Amino acid sequence: MPASTTSSAPLAGAALDALLDRITVLKLQQKSIETELSPLLEQLSGALETGELDAVFSHNGCSFSWSAGRTSYAYPEPLVQQEQALKEAQRLAVATGAASEKHGKAFWTIKAARG
Repeated sequence: MPASTTSSAPLAGAALDALLDRITVLKLQQKSIETELSPLLEQLSGALETGELDAVFSHNGCSFSWSAGRTSYAYPEPLVQQEQALKEAQRLAVATGAASEKHGKAFWTIKAARG
């Protein structure tokens, strides 16, 4: 199945290589930035915990807002078993064609090669 794009002219040869080269360079830079940023964000959290910072503030034109993170739950075993039974029923519905299929918005996933 050919790939489709929203641009009017398809990319070929050198133009496509240049596009892919630029994307891979940016993804590698993004990974490097995330690696450098992680300990800095931990220090920022420490400053929040000690009361040096508010949970919401601005600095150099950037807005900072602390979030406690997503809450998750550990359920009792009977409920876990019900969930497993429901998942099995869902798999069966897909296998038999009783479930209807729907698709979300298309997107690219780009990961830097592990080295």
